[in-house]
Amino acid sequence: MKKYHIFLILPLFFLWISCVEEEVIEAQNLYGNWENYFYLENQDLNKVDTYVFDLDGKYYRSITFKDPETNQILGYSIYLMGNYVLEGNELVLNEESRLFNLGEELYEDIEGLSELDVVEYTAVSLAFKSSRQILEITKTCSPLLSSICIPVTSYNRKEYNLITLF
Repeated sequence: MKKYHIFLILPLFFLWISCVEEEVIEAQNLYGNWENYFYLENQDLNKVDTYVFDLDGKYYRSITFKDPETNQILGYSIYLMGNYVLEGNELVLNEESRLFNLGEELYEDIEGLSELDVVEYTAVSLAFKSSRQILEITKTCSPLLSSICIPVTSYNRKEYNLITLF
């Protein structure tokens, strides 16, 4: 008889697990600096992808290169500014300014970046991990670029510092 109870309980357990909803992201939990560090061994540099989200709906994103010993910013490859709208676990980014390094060097001073056309609408999915200390951003990959696409990127919460330059 006990064996039959397991067969009755097991489907109910799986049904319960499938119905558990993900945490709904709120702006106050998204607020602040989020960084993804990657050490470039062949360059002896840290490549740092940073998002900054303000409570007023503004966001900033930069990809910088830092000295691994001093953590000093050596230059930028990308600097974006814009507005965001948070809808449940979906984040919609609307760029207002897009600056890129189009030169031959790995990075440039902010003044050396070139302005490009903005991307007016980018939707990504969000999820928190490790007591909201890690933010996972999931992008939809284009079939044409799927071989170089990284769909999920994890960002670590950092102390809030506004990185606006303009």
